[in-house]
Amino acid sequence: MWIHPTGVDMAHAQQQNGLGGAGTVPFGLIGVADPPYDLGFRLGGELELNPCSAIFVSYAFFESTTTSSLDAPAVPGGGGAVGSFVHHPGAAITASAGPVNATYDIEFQIGDAAYRQILVRNNVQEVSVFAGGRFAQLDQFFMQDGIFSGGQFGVIDTSSMIEFSGAGPMAGIDGEHKIGNAGFSVYGGALVAAITGEFESHYRLVNRTTAVLLAESMWNDDRIVPMLDYELGIAWTAPQGNLRLALGYMASYWFNAVTTPEFVDAVQADNYVDLGDTVSFDGVVGRAEWTF
Repeated sequence: MWIHPTGVDMAHAQQQNGLGGAGTVPFGLIGVADPPYDLGFRLGGELELNPCSAIFVSYAFFESTTTSSLDAPAVPGGGGAVGSFVHHPGAAITASAGPVNATYDIEFQIGDAAYRQILVRNNVQEVSVFAGGRFAQLDQFFMQDGIFSGGQFGVIDTSSMIEFSGAGPMAGIDGEHKIGNAGFSVYGGALVAAITGEFESHYRLVNRTTAVLLAESMWNDDRIVPMLDYELGIAWTAPQGNLRLALGYMASYWFNAVTTPEFVDAVQADNYVDLGDTVSFDGVVGRAEWTF
């Protein structure tokens, strides 16, 4: 899998003119931690019970990590600084002379087990439906650091960690249609799942120079996370029928999730009502299947 997370980009700092307070204005770039495309993997197996039914299991893992660094802008007459978007407003911290650095990591793990019923199988096409269970885990970690001014002068570390794990039912449909006689086919599939689990969210604001904890928030929330996955692509099957190679596009959506930007905003506003956003992953997926 070569995929990219969306809906989780973290704008963490901005170039500005002034250290804060009246007269301070944006003056340049916004520092954004944007997780890039990265490699993941998926593996599994299927056991055919009879010509019309089978059971299968699969496991997928993906992780993407990015860094972001922002220096102060060149302002005529001086005054260039970097302001943080992730500090709590009550912590008496103003801007940094730069640089302000950030690290951001997001990862997921998915495990599926299901029963498949084949509805149509002939020399040209195959259509099947399946139902079973899914385990899902989604982890997000963000860290910003820099030397900041104000009443809490020093090296300020801001971190956010969000962990979710849960399980629930899932069901879907797969289909494939052969093209010509050279072994090529088009395929597609989709599934829906309802994952019941808990988001454990933790925010910390620390003055590392003075070893003082300036702010901390720990918030847990039970919720159902609906999921939608789909994949479309083209495949080639060897003449012997035991090797199948496929290349396609996939997308996976996690609804009603707590994201890092949303959680940090909630901490800053001291308001944890109606948090819920969508995290998605999409990109190219390739697979190799061996039948025996």
